[in-house]
Amino acid sequence: TASLLAGRGRSKVIDKIHTALDGDTSAFKPARPEMRKQKTMMEFETKDFVKASEEIAEAIPLAPLAVKFGVLALGLVIRLVVYSLLITPAALTFVYSYFFDRRIIRRVRFGPNRRNYLDIYLPDGAKQAREGSVEPLPVVVGIMGGAWVMGHRSWNTQLGVRLLDAGIILVAVDYRNYPIGKIPEMVEDISRALNWVHANIAVYGGDPQNVVVHAQSAGAHLTALLMLERSLMEAHGEETPRAAMPLSDVKACILLSGPYDLEALQPHVISRGLNAGMLHSLCVDGDLAGCSPYVLLDTPEWAEAGLVAAESLPPIHLFHGTEDQAVPSWSSVRFAKKLKDVGVKNVTLDIRPGFTHTLPILEGPMRGECDMQVELILPYLFGKDAAQQRLAALPKQPRLLPEFMLRAAMYVTPY
Repeated sequence: TASLLAGRGRSKVIDKIHTALDGDTSAFKPARPEMRKQKTMMEFETKDFVKASEEIAEAIPLAPLAVKFGVLALGLVIRLVVYSLLITPAALTFVYSYFFDRRIIRRVRFGPNRRNYLDIYLPDGAKQAREGSVEPLPVVVGIMGGAWVMGHRSWNTQLGVRLLDAGIILVAVDYRNYPIGKIPEMVEDISRALNWVHANIAVYGGDPQNVVVHAQSAGAHLTALLMLERSLMEAHGEETPRAAMPLSDVKACILLSGPYDLEALQPHVISRGLNAGMLHSLCVDGDLAGCSPYVLLDTPEWAEAGLVAAESLPPIHLFHGTEDQAVPSWSSVRFAKKLKDVGVKNVTLDIRPGFTHTLPILEGPMRGECDMQVELILPYLFGKDAAQQRLAALPKQPRLLPEFMLRAAMYVTPY
């Protein structure tokens, strides 16, 4: 029952959020940013590639994952390899941008833990905003997915480059993947990153009071958990430290394709030939309930203070595709209904027929006709009318892959 739901997993999540809120962001205060000179391939230093390769290797710990997920996952691995090969020509475009676009400031430390780094995508107007000659620029905090085990902040490159065209700063954050950290540590890292953005983004020309959090898959799950726990803390009268990001500064949480109930997800994981024990490994003492935002809404704490907590939550936009193989769309449908049932008023459920787990973030942009992520973000930053004008003014995205390769990739995708 509800009284049994808040076990050690949830207690650890709450402890880690408090650790992040009490952290000293001044220890990671950035120097005054300067736009980097555009580098050519010949000028780029080998150490940059080596450092990035080491980070990616740490972000995707293949050996532990092979043991945890089980041999039955081999078919999914083969499909993933084929899928990756098919989209590689387009993905190389993003790789080039990540390393050579002078508007991207990479590897800024935001906390004391491993993988506590972020990248900042600065539009051309950021310098004027920093100097005060134009208004501060809106900010998007990008929190990637990766099944809690293979995410890296560079996964946000496509979105970041597109937001540069729209005059928006993107802050792409990293968090500790399993087995470096479990879900409580991941939530701590995201909380630290948001606090860093609040305390420091003005140095880069950003507006700390006009922020949208954009999270996908595992990142959406972690962000939802953080926001609900933070809202309960405020409802219980806990003061937000001055250096921490107030929930009122978050204009919206846009959550794409997230798994919000880990217990309910288990049968789906097993049906795909994966070892459901992996989910338990992510949580303290295997406490799936304590690490599930959906279940949090059934706890006595939410029954007692939920109506007050709901008032402090930013608008929540739940996006999901009906053809999502990784996380079924019922995850967002159930979560949206539960949020509304317990008193959260500003919830948007956005179910897209025919969309897969990765179509809005990969195949669609590669086709050159999908600005889905930007279309979701702009209205929350500028309002509907101004968002439409800004969207219409964006340069057309080029097609990055021929149609037959995209169709082949979408056919074999394990997502």
